[in-house]
Amino acid sequence: MTLHKCSIFSFADIEVRERELSIVRNGESFAVEPKAFRVLLVLLNNPHKTITKNELLDAVWNETSVSENSLTRSIALLRRLLDDDPFDPHYIATVPTVGYRFLCDVKVKDESTADARPPQSEGSSAALIQLPPGREISIQRLTGRQTSSKWFVASGCLVFVALILIWAGERVAHRRKAASGGAPHFRVVSITNLPGAAGAPALSPDGKQVAFFWEPEGREVGDWAVLTQEKSGLYVQLVGGSEPLRLTNPKGGFVGHAAWSPDGREIAFGRCDDDGGAIYTVSALKGPERKVTDVMCLFGGAGEGVNWTQDGKALVLVDRCGSEQIGAIVVFSLETGQKHCITAPPPGSVTDLGPALSPDGQTVAFIRMSTSGDGDIYTVPLGGGEARRLTHENRNPWQLMWSADGRSIIFLSNQNGIDGLRRIPAQGGPIQLESEYPGVGSLTRDGSRLAYVQPQAFWASSTSIWRADLARVGGGVQRTQQIASSNTLNSGPQVSPNGNFVVFESERSSTVEIWKCKADGSDPVQLTSFGGNAGTPRWSPDGRWIAFDYQPHEHSEIWVMDPDGRNAHAVASGASDNVVPSWTRDGKAILFASNRTGHYEVWVHDLETGRESRITTKGGFASFESPDRKSVLYTKVDGAGIWTVPRNGGPETRLTAAPHLGYWGDFAVTNAGIYLLDSDAPGGSTIEYYTFQTKAIENVFTLAKDQSAIPWVANLGVSRDGRTIYFAQGTTKSSIVMAEVHP
Repeated sequence: MTLHKCSIFSFADIEVRERELSIVRNGESFAVEPKAFRVLLVLLNNPHKTITKNELLDAVWNETSVSENSLTRSIALLRRLLDDDPFDPHYIATVPTVGYRFLCDVKVKDESTADARPPQSEGSSAALIQLPPGREISIQRLTGRQTSSKWFVASGCLVFVALILIWAGERVAHRRKAASGGAPHFRVVSITNLPGAAGAPALSPDGKQVAFFWEPEGREVGDWAVLTQEKSGLYVQLVGGSEPLRLTNPKGGFVGHAAWSPDGREIAFGRCDDDGGAIYTVSALKGPERKVTDVMCLFGGAGEGVNWTQDGKALVLVDRCGSEQIGAIVVFSLETGQKHCITAPPPGSVTDLGPALSPDGQTVAFIRMSTSGDGDIYTVPLGGGEARRLTHENRNPWQLMWSADGRSIIFLSNQNGIDGLRRIPAQGGPIQLESEYPGVGSLTRDGSRLAYVQPQAFWASSTSIWRADLARVGGGVQRTQQIASSNTLNSGPQVSPNGNFVVFESERSSTVEIWKCKADGSDPVQLTSFGGNAGTPRWSPDGRWIAFDYQPHEHSEIWVMDPDGRNAHAVASGASDNVVPSWTRDGKAILFASNRTGHYEVWVHDLETGRESRITTKGGFASFESPDRKSVLYTKVDGAGIWTVPRNGGPETRLTAAPHLGYWGDFAVTNAGIYLLDSDAPGGSTIEYYTFQTKAIENVFTLAKDQSAIPWVANLGVSRDGRTIYFAQGTTKSSIVMAEVHP
């Protein structure tokens, strides 16, 4: 046995540092999630060798029972950090159906020396790595084809398990030290214990009450709740109490972002539905709602983070400024009804959102989102002025909260595939892991109480794909069957023309990619490995191609690939977003939505000539060509219903009231009619069938009470004969917890 210290692996212009669990590329260091780092170590120690999936699973997860999805997720994360193209790999190559191979020569040197050495030889069965004195641990390491050789770790190197233990210990020690040095020590208690989803908590000014939204079906979406049931709505509850008081009645749509007035007498909130967005106020003791102003609907949210100014005379929210379609931070006067824009998003921005007012009421922190979907944190004076950019991460942070002393901003973000709490000084500076507050939510002015949602990531719950077999087109359910599930997002199912396969989008590999399985859900295969932002797959009429949208850089593009994930290439791109494709009936063109005119319309791309032309003029998003090829059927991203317009242009006609706002992707066209989802149906979310000939709508079936439809994605597919429906549904369980300063 040979003792060795922590190693630095070098290849191309990249270093992998074992002690820090990091990858250094182009002078920038990227922290790596421990399991993924261990996968990388196995590959680096066996360059140019094919390592099977089972060998990697045994080496990294040992006796823990996990599926190949865990390995796929780790590989996708490593490729993203290495900037490696899965279709033209320079570092990690996929050996189809077998495993993976590291393609580069690797140099290894001990961290404390400059002496390079080759990776562990295939014949070696063990290697000693040092830990701090008094620590000893045994882990598995793969050498060659041996999957159970031992690493006896002596003293020196911080390998995976030891690193986790040490990191956790340091975190605990840091928190104890912080507490003894003046930082608060919190005791966390549960506020709500209700079925379904409770979200968007807001503590009253005195910290004795909490307002929140509750949806019994568990259909919360971030800080927004989808209201469908009789018990849904805005509630207020005494801290320590058990009987919440409902303040509002459900009216459908999305509601959220509750905010107490400074005197504690009123609560403001936003609602977005088929008719648009608005801000309302309601008495904290219950009473009629009062509409105070119309606002834009942004991703289903109205106002996007309502704040009262300290004098109670104005609200800080998000709305359009002038004729601009981009959302900005606005101060709305409750006395005069005037809106004063205090930010001006530059070209290339989607919106400013998520305003959070500082404890002294003088500064607004907000997120500026770019067209690439990334975002950074800014601050601006309440009275207006130059916005200051605090982060340059392009990591898409969300949920901003000021520290009680106003010196820092705490936020949630995803870095290297890991969600976490972080903070940054309000005057700018380095981002740090958050060690004081256990969550981001509603903090009392004195910092003694913090209410937040648990779990913090609303997408942590699973959504699954189901099929329903019908006795006839339009009804008569014979059986339902779950065909795809995981502990994350699965959506957008589309069945192949021959009925043998289903393609769908899934986040099971840590990023949203296109997957394929058999019609019964067996043999799932990942088709894309882009590192995320691939979705809305659609089969060509002959089953030889799959169209999908993908965002490689700043703007989304329409791509096609063959059914095995090969020959992927863009067909519609440019300086705008192109999304949600579908094929014409002859397979010679692709319909898609584009915002190149400033708002989304339906366009068509001729695959032979490359010519593109606009079909709709008053808004359009998801679309399908009609069976007779004379018209296009479509929905709108900011409205409701299914619409039709002549293929060669003409006036639009509305066919149905549903799908409602947010469910633009929940319809599928057959030769005789349209399957669609009514999320506001009296008995719960219901799949219905609209017949072209009679224009009648009949119920097909209602989703189970413990399940709900998923908005903002395409979620309905149908077989060519119209007798098998594929759909996605899921549930979210969340509750309100409170962290209270504990002496």
